[in-house]
Amino acid sequence: MDLPTPAEIMSLRVKGRGFWKWTIVCIVLVSAVFAWQGIYSSQSGQGFRERKKSADSKVRILREIGTSFDSAEFRKDLQKIESYYADLNSAAKVGSSQEKADSLALLERTLPESMKRWSEFAENSSDKLLQYVAKESRFLKMESEDSHPLTVKEEERANDYFRMAREEWLSGNKFRRDGNHLYALVLYKRSLKYSLSSLKVSKLPYPEEYRNAANRLVK
Repeated sequence: MDLPTPAEIMSLRVKGRGFWKWTIVCIVLVSAVFAWQGIYSSQSGQGFRERKKSADSKVRILREIGTSFDSAEFRKDLQKIESYYADLNSAAKVGSSQEKADSLALLERTLPESMKRWSEFAENSSDKLLQYVAKESRFLKMESEDSHPLTVKEEERANDYFRMAREEWLSGNKFRRDGNHLYALVLYKRSLKYSLSSLKVSKLPYPEEYRNAANRLVK
């Protein structure tokens, strides 16, 4: 048996080093692919959670406004949104990534128009209540203390509530003009609450159309 020559030994060493070099390169590439998939999956999951959190906030405020007023249109609108929202929550628990994405996209397409329409309603509703409170407060000041007694502290609280209601309404108008209907609705809701609180402190009756809102917003 002939022994390998030095040149042949060197050739085998070079080939061996080449084999291990490519093996290491392949391992690094495969590891990078798995790492990227993990990062992408994590980012996708985080993106879904953030978008769902935003949808949660919008559905919550629509639910609070919609159930505070007796409106057939709002009830129908809210039923559709609640149905899409239930599908989203179900997909978030047991659905595939595609089912999660589809259910979230459907709700996101539905919400903007409802937010815009409801913020317009809330702006008009809170403005109407502000005018009612202002009118009733003027009549109250014209009455004698015997017929409608208020302490100085109660009068100050009623005035403070009215001032805060008007400030929230004005801020809501600004956000609505800027297209931020979510925060506009939040501010209009506060305006309604403060106006109703002013009426309560002043021992004045709530308008009939605001009784549901008063039951939900004023403790």
